[in-house]
Formats: sequence, structure tokens, C-alpha cells
Amino acid sequence: MWVLRSMHERVSFNVYAHIESILETLANYGVHATFFITGEMAEKHPRIPRMICKKDHEIASHGYAHKSFCEASYAEAEKEIAKSIKVLSKFQRIEGFRAPYLVRNKAAYLACEKLGLSYDSSEHGLTKYRPDGFKVTVLPVVVPLDTHGLDLMRLSEKGLVARWLRQFDKSSGATVCMHVWRIGRKKYVRSILEPLLKSDLTFVSARDLVNQEGVALTFDVEYTSFSESLPHNISLLKSPAWKNPEGLLARDFLTDSS
Repeated sequence: MWVLRSMHERVSFNVYAHIESILETLANYGVHATFFITGEMAEKHPRIPRMICKKDHEIASHGYAHKSFCEASYAEAEKEIAKSIKVLSKFQRIEGFRAPYLVRNKAAYLACEKLGLSYDSSEHGLTKYRPDGFKVTVLPVVVPLDTHGLDLMRLSEKGLVARWLRQFDKSSGATVCMHVWRIGRKKYVRSILEPLLKSDLTFVSARDLVNQEGVALTFDVEYTSFSESLPHNISLLKSPAWKNPEGLLARDFLTDSS
């Protein structure tokens, strides 16, 4: 039965209600977060970034069409990120980027620098850093990612939160990555988001994390319905994220742009 319930929730999710639930909970705890939104999503559903900005949260780029950046050329990466910034800038100044599937290559990182972004949050890790010779700060994402395990393997919400908090005991510069269409369900807001907010961690937005200590709560927003999500979920199965979840580490880049 849990499989049927999980599939029903996936098919019938209401992203507007989920965002409202998240925003209400964040407001109750006085916490500001960052929402990584695709440009395509913002064009189709401008109400979403407006809802987020109205509550003084940050919005940042998640690419334009949620395409993988694993093998993107520099020209392709710059075009895709720039297009998303152009759309999202109608709502707020954009300072950060997160690659779809948390996999990006050197071209994507260099495009972020050329486009004047302050940070990239597309690789796993516990501590923020800035590679020598670059201006873009890496705000890593703590593992495990999101709540995939809750849907697919029925992981304990309590255990997942406890694991996150143990990792953050060693960190002051990483981000928690969640997806609105999962974490926004009221049961997960109560069992995952609220326990995090009740912890002793200092939460800041991703853009503030560049210059401050703390932990950033971040939410990815890519689609509003099952029909929109299906192509992306199929793409995820083909994504190199399964084989190489860290992508290319920015600290391993050469200091020149050749």
C-alpha cells in the first residue's frame, strides 16, 4: 500500500500548496531560505517566484530548462544560465546557480564567473570554499540528498534529520537541498523541516552564506505537475549523477580558463 500512496502523492502534488506550507513554516521560525528555480518554470508560473520574493526569500538560477550540464560546452552553459538569469532577474537580483541533478562541469562553473554570479551550489560536501584564481564561491550540498529515500526506500524521517544534523556538527558553510514537491507535503514539513528549524543551527540564505557562517536551507523548484515532472524523472535515470554524484569538483579546476 505504501507504494500506491507514494505514487498517488507524486501524481497529485500541488506545488503552490507545498510552497505555501514551506513559506509559512519558515516564517514561523524567522528563517530565510533560497529557492533555486528554472527559468522555464518562472516563465510558465510567475506566481511562484512572486510568492517567494514577497516573503523576502532568495531566488537563484537552476538553469533554464533543467538540462544536464555534464557535457555542456562553454557556449551552451553560458547561454543556458544567462537565459535563466534574464527571466529570474525580473523578480530579484540573481546571485547564485545550482546545476540540475547537482552535476556540472568546468564550462558551467566558468560561465557562472563570467556572468557575475557570487556562488555555485552544485556539488556534495560540508564546507564552502573558493578555488584559487576564481571568484565564485562553492556552497556544497550535504548528503544524503533531499528525501528520495523516503519515497523509494521508506527511510525514517527522524533518522534522516539526525544524520543531517550529525554532519552539520562538522560544518558551517554547506547547504541542505530539498525539492518543493516532496518536502512541501505537510507530513514532511512536520517531520523533516520543523526538526531542522528547531535545531541549534544558524540558518541563512545561500547568498548570505557566501560571507557569513551558518547553514543554508535550499529548495529546488522545477515543475508543478506530474506531467511536467515525468520527462525530468526519466532524464534523471539517464543522468551521470548516478555514476558520478559529485560531478567535477571546482577545487580540481585549473586556475586558468583555457
